[in-house]
Amino acid sequence: MQRLTHSAPAKYQQEEEMELEYDKGKNVSSIAGLDRFSNERNTPKMSLVGSGDEEDAHSQHFANDEYGEEDNGTGATSRSSSWSSRYSVERQLMAITGGLDSAHMLDKMDNLHASREKTKSARGLYRSSTAAMDGSGEQYTDYTTSYSLGLGLSGMWEYIRGTLWSDLELNYDGTTQSLVRREKRRVKRRRIMIGFVSLVALSVAVGVLVVKGNTPTPNSGPVNFYVLADEPYDLSNARQLTLELEKLPSDAEFVVHLGNANGGAQSACQEYGYERAANILKESPVPVFVIPGDRDWVTCNRPQQSLDYWSINLSKFDQNFTPRKFKVDYQEGNEENFAFLHKGVLFLSVHIVDAETDASEWTSRHERNVMWTKEKLSQFDDGDYHSLVIFGHAAPSSKQGEYFWPVIDQLKDMDKPVLYLHANSDGNFEEYKPFGEADNFSAVQLEKRGREAPMKVTVLDENPKSVDPFVFTRRDITKDTYEANGKGDCKVRGSKQHVECIWG
Repeated sequence: MQRLTHSAPAKYQQEEEMELEYDKGKNVSSIAGLDRFSNERNTPKMSLVGSGDEEDAHSQHFANDEYGEEDNGTGATSRSSSWSSRYSVERQLMAITGGLDSAHMLDKMDNLHASREKTKSARGLYRSSTAAMDGSGEQYTDYTTSYSLGLGLSGMWEYIRGTLWSDLELNYDGTTQSLVRREKRRVKRRRIMIGFVSLVALSVAVGVLVVKGNTPTPNSGPVNFYVLADEPYDLSNARQLTLELEKLPSDAEFVVHLGNANGGAQSACQEYGYERAANILKESPVPVFVIPGDRDWVTCNRPQQSLDYWSINLSKFDQNFTPRKFKVDYQEGNEENFAFLHKGVLFLSVHIVDAETDASEWTSRHERNVMWTKEKLSQFDDGDYHSLVIFGHAAPSSKQGEYFWPVIDQLKDMDKPVLYLHANSDGNFEEYKPFGEADNFSAVQLEKRGREAPMKVTVLDENPKSVDPFVFTRRDITKDTYEANGKGDCKVRGSKQHVECIWG
């Protein structure tokens, strides 16, 4: 007996044809799927009476009695859908994607997401595959299972990779909250990475600059430096000193000011006088070291206030110059005392002045000077330096005995020449030995203020004991000192290695 099939009412068939025409008119990339879907809908199915294929065909097509499906008289039935099949998401999805159902489509989306960054994941809505959504291609797993409490590097790396350094969560449940938490972890990790890389780059840059800027000069050859004191003392001298510093010979390695940088009658003890002195000394092309003198603070009406002005403007003055060529140490609490080792010569300064202060301050300051000197002498080995140069403002005498007596006992036993340079207290340039028992200890007093400063001092490289390692290049004390434009002839004066020169 032949089974009758019923065609869908005309209005439903018309609606389906209209929908198909509408879909065909869309500019979509899945037109192939729509064509196939259209062909399947319009292809008639043949059913034979009593055949086994008839039952299969009947089972593959939905017969809706409500619509009154019936045979078209040729033994073929038109394929019509029930309401649920007609509006099925799966059916529409397969039409658009060319036959892929939702499960296959989600797998494809997940695999596509795994190769891209910062794309939204479909896994928050559907968990149809195990492909990781973090771009790693990994499968979801609990990384802590591979973590070992031992010291194995592989176990530690797996733990870090799976917790701190991964977007995956151990308790990930596919919800929007999990996606938000994972995004926050990704942003936090990125910030940590950027901060770490920036810190490393900054550290490397600073290290290079420090090494480049603080690289000491080679520890060999003679040392050439210049010393001055008691200036600037008025406006005319301020201009002259500025020119002298600007024209400092190219062999200068550093300059030392031995005190009274603000000793002028008008500016003495005034804050602006220290500022003016600092601005002038900054004109030097090489680092300048400054120590305090009597007129810088002791002879002022308010000594402590004046010393504070000095400290603000002139303490650690060498740090105003870059690159820093010397590794300088400063005494804690008395930063006017400095020390550094350069080309086998140890240089250090002590805060010694002529004018007296109260007894407690005087004794305390000299005790700190003694401690500083002995500390620096013990800091270096005997072979680290071949000569010692000490800078101070006051001349060595019994008045300064609280410093010199304890120190000279140690210095006279050194098998090294020692030079003490100080400002002018009375008279002219002078080289002398203040302590008869210390034959290796020499002192030099500078010429009166501004008459030949800055004076060049050369410390020769290590030489036999018969050769004086300290050479003083002096300027001729004439008006040519101030009028000459170029460097003049130099000549050795007397049996000592004193040299008189003229330069502008």
